[in-house]
This record gives sequence, structure tokens and C-alpha cells, in this order.
Amino acid sequence: ESNPTVQTLIELALKVEGLVRNAGIHAAGVIIADGELTQHAPMYRGADDENVVQPDIFFVSKNNRKNARIPLLLSFYGLVFLLLLFFYNDIPKNLIKYYQCFYTFLEYAFFSYLLWINVQNKKLKRLIIYFSIGFFLFQFIYAFKSQKSGLDSIPIGIETILILAFIFFFFYEFAQKESSNYIYNHYCFWISVGILIYLGGSFFFYILFNELSREQVVTFGNMTFVAEILKNFLFGLALIIYAKNPTNNNNIKHSNVPYLDMI
Repeated sequence: ESNPTVQTLIELALKVEGLVRNAGIHAAGVIIADGELTQHAPMYRGADDENVVQPDIFFVSKNNRKNARIPLLLSFYGLVFLLLLFFYNDIPKNLIKYYQCFYTFLEYAFFSYLLWINVQNKKLKRLIIYFSIGFFLFQFIYAFKSQKSGLDSIPIGIETILILAFIFFFFYEFAQKESSNYIYNHYCFWISVGILIYLGGSFFFYILFNELSREQVVTFGNMTFVAEILKNFLFGLALIIYAKNPTNNNNIKHSNVPYLDMI
């Protein structure tokens, strides 16, 4: 520690510790992808003019796997909410209020999680978590303290406002990125548009639900099916885009990998 030269040497060594020392080619390493390799990793020319990926084998094998989380989430959403709606009329009247609150929060949790995993800014991610905790506490109090019968219009209204704010977070962050990739090539864009149509198309109907007559509920309720169908269609489109271009859709941090651009 008394020798400044040695101290400087140790500090520099600690900074480069764990980094790839030099470019090399694995004797039996072959990279397989579902598209052009340039869409998955930075490349350079080898000694025999062959294409070689710049990151090491551990980075490539870890970060370029196709993530099945999104298709599973959307499948889970479709199946669970179909069952919840299917059994809605079989729920006892004294439990229907709790059932509605559970449905609303589960829907909110699904939408907010999809947006949370696509927002990169840590402050925005924390905001989503804080708002979600607050919404959960509010719903818990509302379910046990509210004496109103009918639809849980207030929680639905708050859910809609929060989800719209989270969608704004996603759009705002994407607009700040320096990227050549268009937002409509990202699966979450179509999910966000689907949610916007779904929540926006039924917002005032659910807010005023308890003030409407039965005939008005039937009439306007049928109109909300259009928004529901469009949402499901756009969710399906999001799955197609995700399947075709999973690399651009995954939130992978490449800042620790030097892009040498040797081609």
C-alpha cells in the first residue's frame, strides 16, 4: 500500500478482472440462432475471414436464449380470466364483492407486471411497485369496509388510471432511447395498445355501472365486447412479433460487452 505504483497496478487489475482477455475461437463452438447473427450479437472477422461473435461463450449461451415467459404469461391470462368469468354466476351473493375485487386486482397485477418487466428505469420500476402496494392496500380496505353493492367501480377506475400511467412510462422511456428499432416492432407496444383500447373503451361504462338501468347495462355492456375482442387480437399480434423477433424484445443489458464493430 505504501508503493503508489503497486497500488495503481492493483486498482487497474481489479477493474479488468473477469473480463475477456482476448478474442479467440472455440474449437467446437457453433452459434445457432433463429435469424441473422448480426441481430443477436456483435460480430467480427476471424483470421480466415470467418464470422465470429464478439462476446464469449458464457455470455452468448446465457443471454440469447428464447424467453418463454411472455407466451406463458399471456396464456395464463387468457385461461385464468376465462375461468373467472365462466364461474362468475355461481359465486354466492355474499361473496361476490370479494370476487370482484380479486378479479380487478389480478387483472391489474397482470397488466402492471407486463409493463414493469419492459420498463428499464429503476425509479420508474420502483414507482410501479409502490403504486401497486398502495392499490392492493386500498382494495383490501375497500373490500371489507365498503357497504356499496354492485360493481366495484372505484377500484376499476383507479386500476385504469394507474395502468394508463404505466403505459405512459413505457412509451416515454422508449422514446428516450437511441435505437434504430421502431416501437411497433416491440411486442409490448401492441400489448399496451390492446390494454389502452380495452380499459379506455370500458372506463366510463364501469364508472357509471351502478347508476345505469338494466337495459342500459345490457346495451353498453355489449359494446365493450368490441374493445375486448380488439384487445385479444392485439395480444395475439404481440405474441407473433415476440416469436419472430425475441432478441429485440428481450430487455438484455449489453453495456458490459464491447461492441468493436470489426466487420
